[in-house]
Amino acid sequence: MFMRIKIYQIDRSRDERRLRFCDYQAAQAKGGVRASEYKCVFHGYVADGDLEDVYESFNTGFHGTYQGHSLSPSDLVEVCEGNEETAPGVYFCDRFGFAGLPEDFSTDACAPMEGLRVLMIEPNCPPVETRVRDRLNDWQRAVSEAGEESLMEVTYPYADDGVVIVGDEEAKLKNRTGNRYIGASVYAGTIFLVGDNGDGNFCDLTDEQVETYSNLFAEPEEILDEEVQATLEFPFFTMM
Repeated sequence: MFMRIKIYQIDRSRDERRLRFCDYQAAQAKGGVRASEYKCVFHGYVADGDLEDVYESFNTGFHGTYQGHSLSPSDLVEVCEGNEETAPGVYFCDRFGFAGLPEDFSTDACAPMEGLRVLMIEPNCPPVETRVRDRLNDWQRAVSEAGEESLMEVTYPYADDGVVIVGDEEAKLKNRTGNRYIGASVYAGTIFLVGDNGDGNFCDLTDEQVETYSNLFAEPEEILDEEVQATLEFPFFTMM
């Protein structure tokens, strides 16, 4: 099971009240939490748990698409799809634990993540729309398992629709979890659908593409490890 969350951090260029890294009491004393001072630094699924698990995950290690610093006081965690332990809502990271913000608090005024508009598809999860900075090292981290740089691979099953798939070239060698069947191929690990402008460069997905592929991959697929390994191809070398 997974939770879908967004994480927001105060944008330095908007921090006129000097609230970055301050606790909830200090924020309240200076006029309260204002969405307009924040920007989104993550949108995706995390393993089922509670807010303390989220804190530990983003304080000690980073998801591949994470664009922020270690989760700290003044940061916001928006639970978009919760669970029995954590209800949907926006939570302020305090010195100790989290403070729930009022139900009518909206993150609409927060600045968006940086980068290209993509669909991130993780094993056992529906697609989620997010953004990846269009730089090689950012793509390498995005396709990784724990934020390490990985070998990025681009494949073209939807090239006629102006969409390509970016994944980890060594996902199967690393025993990454099976993700989706696409044509006759099994994809493992996290993959991204991104636009292809026809000149060898990536571009934003369109609204239509986001809708089409969100529907196409809406249902996660259960793929056994044996099925993933059965499609693993090893190069052959001739000894001279």
